[in-house]
Amino acid sequence: MSDLPPLGKVSGVVTLDGKPLANARVQFQPPDSRASEGMTDENGAYTLRFDLTNYGAKVGPHVVSVTTRTDGYAKPPQNGQEGEWVKGQPESVPAKYLKPGALTAEVKAGSNTINFELKN
Repeated sequence: MSDLPPLGKVSGVVTLDGKPLANARVQFQPPDSRASEGMTDENGAYTLRFDLTNYGAKVGPHVVSVTTRTDGYAKPPQNGQEGEWVKGQPESVPAKYLKPGALTAEVKAGSNTINFELKN
């Protein structure tokens, strides 16, 4: 018996002012289960994963977050060389979309195409 909730496959495109938003993390958070996440590619396209082996998001309502901000991190040292610092990325999503509840979506059983057209 599986502990997996009913999932709907979710993919879509995220744009900012009509242009694809690349390298953005898209997260769908239902009120009572784990979140599903995906990253946008250079065309702004994303596909959600529920966990390592299952694609999709729990069927039902979700609060959605989209962010491009990443923290910097140190790569581990290799071959006796000092670790390299990788710079984080700044946020390019307008602040109005970063507020909890600013973006929402309803996931249905089956395949869902959910696009987000963000504007400055």
